Amino acid sequence: MPTQLAQVAPMADSPWGGLLAVYFALIGVPSGLTLAVWWHRRRFPTAALTLDWRAGWACLGMLAAAGALLTIDLGRPERFTLMLTEFGNWDSPISLGAKIIALKVFLLGVSLYMLARRRAVSGGAATPLPARGATRRLERTVTWLLGASSIALAVYPVAVLARTWVSPLAGTGGSALLFLVTSLLMGCAVVELIAAGGTEPRGEQEARRRHMMLVLLMTFGAVMAFTAVSVPLGPARESLDAVLRGDWALLFYGGVLGIGLTVPVLALLLGQRRRAARLLSAVAVLIGSCLARFLVFMA
Repeated sequence: MPTQLAQVAPMADSPWGGLLAVYFALIGVPSGLTLAVWWHRRRFPTAALTLDWRAGWACLGMLAAAGALLTIDLGRPERFTLMLTEFGNWDSPISLGAKIIALKVFLLGVSLYMLARRRAVSGGAATPLPARGATRRLERTVTWLLGASSIALAVYPVAVLARTWVSPLAGTGGSALLFLVTSLLMGCAVVELIAAGGTEPRGEQEARRRHMMLVLLMTFGAVMAFTAVSVPLGPARESLDAVLRGDWALLFYGGVLGIGLTVPVLALLLGQRRRAARLLSAVAVLIGSCLARFLVFMA
């Protein structure tokens, strides 16, 4: 019996290092960015497509960085290649996540190619002519597949963490929703940063983005409260206590609630249409959302 207990007892240190913690925090950015751009395109279909172009390349860059982090963390590039090429391990969330990353990279490549073709046919106009026929159907299919893969990438880290003892908070009821909301927040923040350097018209678009950010921030606060009250007794409760009253309390109250929630809400409410306020809120949201995901992993 003592031997059996020793075999199932938790290890003193996590087998996963800081690189994987960074990966789980940042993988939400390209996921949320794709969804935020889709929302923006649906609201403003005649707006300039500079945002789509820049966001697509930004997503490709971040996904490439995510793949590099996974490869470095695994230690051997052939292990990451095996996760991409082996199709007999669908029950492995890590392997499934690697395949979703590869699928999204392919879909982004197709989307950017079609957008480049439309811009070329339109003579470089800010608003290319809309696609028609089979091209339009292909664009719709790619858009929906990109949305589905983005949602999967936003929440699949929780599925990975929930299957281990390393991160007890990942197995709670609100963890998947928390990862989805933080991903959407980071995506909207990056859209705001990209739009700040663009030439698209302002006014209504800025107001809509501001309202959406406020709604997501309020949802973020509600999800954190729901997650806290739904945590059961056991290791998850101990992890929550470490976040609220223990070693991680300063990072939670100062980073997540202070920088990630209070600062952007006040900036958006008091700054109104000021560009500096929107940029400050976007940077603060990125910091707070990444820290929230990091705490679920580390606490």
